[in-house]
Amino acid sequence: MTHKRQRDKPLILMLDDNPVNLEELAGLVDEAGFDVLRAETGEIALVQAVAQLPDLILLDVLMPGMDGFTVCQTLKTIPTTRDIPVLFMTALADTADKLKGFQVGAVDYITKPFQYEEVLARVQTHLTLQKLKLELQEKEQRLSRIFENAMDAILTLDDIGRITLFNAAAEQMFRCKAADSIGRAVDRFLSPELYKTLTNFRNGVPAEQAIWVSEGMSAVRADESTFPIEATISRVEAIGQKLYILILRDINERKARQQAEAECNTLRGINLYLQEEVLASRDGEELIGNSPALHQAMDLVRQVANTDATVLITGETGTGKELIARAIHNLSARKDKTLVKLNCATIPENLAESELFGHEKGSFTGAIARKLGRFELANGGTLFLDEIGELPLEMQAKLLRVLQEGEFERVGGTQTLTCDVRVIAATHRDLAQFSQQGKFRADLYYRLNVFPINLPPLRERKEDVPFLVKHFIDKYAAKFGKKIQSIPERMMADLQSYFWPGNIRELQHIIERAVILTKGSQLAAVDCVNLMGAGGAPNAAPIVTLDEAERAHILKALEATSWRIAGNQGAAKILGVPSTTLRSRMEKLGISKPA
Repeated sequence: MTHKRQRDKPLILMLDDNPVNLEELAGLVDEAGFDVLRAETGEIALVQAVAQLPDLILLDVLMPGMDGFTVCQTLKTIPTTRDIPVLFMTALADTADKLKGFQVGAVDYITKPFQYEEVLARVQTHLTLQKLKLELQEKEQRLSRIFENAMDAILTLDDIGRITLFNAAAEQMFRCKAADSIGRAVDRFLSPELYKTLTNFRNGVPAEQAIWVSEGMSAVRADESTFPIEATISRVEAIGQKLYILILRDINERKARQQAEAECNTLRGINLYLQEEVLASRDGEELIGNSPALHQAMDLVRQVANTDATVLITGETGTGKELIARAIHNLSARKDKTLVKLNCATIPENLAESELFGHEKGSFTGAIARKLGRFELANGGTLFLDEIGELPLEMQAKLLRVLQEGEFERVGGTQTLTCDVRVIAATHRDLAQFSQQGKFRADLYYRLNVFPINLPPLRERKEDVPFLVKHFIDKYAAKFGKKIQSIPERMMADLQSYFWPGNIRELQHIIERAVILTKGSQLAAVDCVNLMGAGGAPNAAPIVTLDEAERAHILKALEATSWRIAGNQGAAKILGVPSTTLRSRMEKLGISKPA
């Protein structure tokens, strides 16, 4: 098929050795809305046709040198021009000349002298026919590609059961070439039961236009081996003739494909988590410091890492509980497997089960595909459940079952799945107190609290502040392209004296802000310790609960950002938590924007 250039108007090439006739006819065609190419010799016409690929060619027959017949015949031997319609213009009325024109490939004849209206009508007619022809060819090629590229075997049969089409998937399925199959009776490839079903359908039983053949039937390959299939059989009318379309799928291959797809989904999910882990490891911090409190925590990490014991990490928000979990995983025998994370405080209650255990396609509105849960993704590795104290009570019972038996079912599924997962949980809550108040299952608490590790707040490891400050300065100076060589002594003293209600995360964001504001080689001083009194100690205030302290801290951040939660200038950024986590905490603590 000729690949025409995209153009706004059809392009007509005219060949006539009479300049007067050529100019007059070209003007007429141009006025009718066509673009025109002119040629006075056959040689020039050939060059222009190959270079410009016109939509239609008007040729004079009697020419000096190369005549119109020769030009047309030559055009039809060139792949890019052979489909361009050619109309002859001549004063010759002899039938033999007209026949010769058609023999060399012309589509029409216009006899001189001619009416210009006739010329325009014939040009428009053949342009329309050529457009329809190209559209039909394109549709046929598209349909052919669909058949050839279909994953299922497709056979079309005539009304007596002979094969008229045998696509590439059928060649692969039956292990024979289409050339060896077309024209043969289809019963060669069907089991007696399947052939009987096809025969009944051809005889009108049942009377539907299509039927589905489920599992239980089989087909026969060229080597006489049989295999189970599922298929559809349909009938169509084409040019007054009945055709039957048989679409077959190898059940064994389908099941193998589904298994491969399931494994691919698992690998895709694991890959996603690994990418998140890489990003987290780049953005997260190492366990930095030299305090006795940190050394004690790390001693516990090393003792428990090579076991499969469940670990419960406790500590205030921002103390680095996730870093402890990552350290346990990296020091364990599971380090080559995946560390999967789930923050229980950020997931809606109605989606908690799906997040943990996955769901089947169609199990609930919006479940458009099977989803693997965190336990499946972490199989063989480690699952870190952050903020475990926020998990709904109903889900706590199901989590306990997995921890005790290693079994679960996807939402909407009936198959019981097993997993080998090491669980590490973390919380800033007092789960012992929560269990006494009925807010957390006592049996789950005891199952999680096999090996507790308490991570001390930053105010209890003040000697680590200089190490952390240097680490954060190096990190953000590299990020923002700055070279910082010193820090004001007063600022370091304030940092070491501060109470740090937001712990390491608060320190991290204070240093980031200071680095951004730095213009020279010395770290810019920032008003980072707003709660300090004149003596360098926290202002005297009554001791409050953690919830009250957290509520006051969140309100302070919200007020500082004019109650903007998300974005680079939002409260979530200052507090060092995702905006979804902050909204969840605000709802739990009863914080809402003043009217």
